[in-house]
Amino acid sequence: MDRAHLGLATFHRPGLNLWSWVELAQELGLGGVELRADPGLAHPDELSSQDLRRLRALARNGLWLSLHMPIHGVNLTWPVRAVAAASLGELVRTVDLAAAIGADVVVIHPGRLPAEYVPFPEWHERSLDRLRFALGVLLPRAARGGVKLVLENLGNGRDRGLVQTVEEHLAILREFPELGACFDLGHLHTLGGSPRAYIRALAARLLHVHLHDNRGDWDAHLPLGEGTAPWREALAALAEQGFHGRIILELPDPEGLKRSVRLLLGS
Repeated sequence: MDRAHLGLATFHRPGLNLWSWVELAQELGLGGVELRADPGLAHPDELSSQDLRRLRALARNGLWLSLHMPIHGVNLTWPVRAVAAASLGELVRTVDLAAAIGADVVVIHPGRLPAEYVPFPEWHERSLDRLRFALGVLLPRAARGGVKLVLENLGNGRDRGLVQTVEEHLAILREFPELGACFDLGHLHTLGGSPRAYIRALAARLLHVHLHDNRGDWDAHLPLGEGTAPWREALAALAEQGFHGRIILELPDPEGLKRSVRLLLGS
């Protein structure tokens, strides 16, 4: 694996802040950092002008940056229109932040439909329409800022993610040719899917990967090898497809992160 294409994700964790994660990436010799645009990490409301200058300097000096949309309380497709609209506003600000600091990728979630609404096809279609509207707003804005949007598959949960299967992923990608794909192994494992089949199906649209482990029951974000996710199979499938994008270790435990890096890089 090319160390330059391997990065870590930031998490809201006691004793660690945005710059702690940046320093850890540098200590481990990783290629980059995926910043999450949540309060306490890299939310636009909280970053000072000095923070922005420091982040731009990182991007200019060899440590690439990507951004992950805020995840707490943000849902592009929520049935309450005002919540969906406010969520879109947060995504617009995330895309603008990426352009401002030199981050070239923004990871977005497709949204979730509350469990109570799942049995009603009309609500599922309404949620998809809201996702389409959001992408229609976000993609041109991202392109103007030199930012690529990648859509991530979601895992099992009480609410139903709009993109859980490769067929659902491909359906959105076909509608929006300028949209890239982010494959999350841990999310897929909670649904029992095959990473090789998923990766093969996404093929050239796959630009970004999230790597972490779990035991198939919930999205635990365990270090590699501490669950049952077939991460070696996923890496083999990526190699078979000639994948040259970025692989992000989404691990909230720094020690587990270090073990996973050693496992991947043999150092």
